[in-house]
Amino acid sequence: MIGALLGAMKPFAPPPPPGAQPPPLWGREEHLRELFGDGVELRTVARETLEVTAFERPRDYGEHFKARYGPTITARANAGRTEREPGFDATLDCFCDEWNLGTPDRARFELEYLLAVATRA
Repeated sequence: MIGALLGAMKPFAPPPPPGAQPPPLWGREEHLRELFGDGVELRTVARETLEVTAFERPRDYGEHFKARYGPTITARANAGRTEREPGFDATLDCFCDEWNLGTPDRARFELEYLLAVATRA
């Protein structure tokens, strides 16, 4: 879900710095193995799902991201520099409506993540 959020915000975000890699790569075991190489031994690698039910309405989730999630704050600020804040806000609203697995009055989102536990080799 976070990968999809970053994709939705991409048209509004400033260009990434040289050499930056897409954050969703951290959700791939192969990428972790490439990054850490022989320096660590992966003991546990498991896909988990976090259920988010803290928000009454789906768009409250988007408001939370606009106030507290760095990439969202940066993309919205960049959109503001080009007077595209309304388009950004509409995109984020659509994203929240689309990804809501609950109801319009009781939002529920599921975020898949990769849990990796390693020890130094």
